[in-house]
Amino acid sequence: MPILQAQIQTDRPSRYLVQFCKHAAAMAGGGHTPRMHLHATTARREVQVAAEWSDISGTVTFTPWGQATLTAGGNTLTVRIDGADEDGLARIRDVITRDFERFSRRNPLTVTWQRSEPRDAAPVRQAGGVPPKPRRGFPRSHLQAILLALAVVLVLGLHAGLAGAVVAESQWTGVAINVVVALVVLKIALVALARVGIRRRRATKSPDRI
Repeated sequence: MPILQAQIQTDRPSRYLVQFCKHAAAMAGGGHTPRMHLHATTARREVQVAAEWSDISGTVTFTPWGQATLTAGGNTLTVRIDGADEDGLARIRDVITRDFERFSRRNPLTVTWQRSEPRDAAPVRQAGGVPPKPRRGFPRSHLQAILLALAVVLVLGLHAGLAGAVVAESQWTGVAINVVVALVVLKIALVALARVGIRRRRATKSPDRI
């Protein structure tokens, strides 16, 4: 059901509310009809009007077009239209706009309509209509941490073994030193790669800022 709403600023909201509702009641009494307010091309369907009001609120029903609800408070007259369809919404809007323009010729009112969402509108679903399923299996971050830990243990073990080889066999000293240096470089590279991976995960997890 389409909805339009207008917040009309005036120091006499109650007066205009009662005036419009009385005018609508005159339509229902046969004094004149909403057709007098519409262009000939849009006045092809019969409509019945009923109005109820007090000093602060009023309801005008245009059958089969829809319904208008008016509320007066402070310096604001709120008008809400619930149309049966887009055509009925436009017809009621035209009637109300023309009437208020005519009521306020000396001090013209500004009537600006805005779309409103129905209160019972269905919640917006994600694309595809199926909520994402949780991922199964071992988390990638945990796997990376385990691999890094294994690499560190391996490097430390190789360090210890090579150190013993250096002490026991002096002829392997040069080779052992080269291997140790290569392992140290490898360990530094693994640590650097792990830090880069952690920073990327943090960046992807952090919400976008506007």
